[in-house]
Amino acid sequence: MPTLANPPTPWLPTRADLDAATARTAAAIGDPSLSLADVQRAAEAEEAVHQGYLHRPGADAELQAEAELEAGL
Repeated sequence: MPTLANPPTPWLPTRADLDAATARTAAAIGDPSLSLADVQRAAEAEEAVHQGYLHRPGADAELQAEAELEAGL
């Protein structure tokens, strides 16, 4: 049983989870049958995954390196 000295490790989203959430948001944006509220829910879910992902060790550096690569820096 976890104690205060040994708390349970929270589940943190992986990069695959973040990529899947981003794809769901993009699909919602591209689907003309969905309402603005549907798109907003998808975007909010993606943001929640993103915030969780940033708590993974090295995640921020990984995203920064990818952004620089895409920008050609």
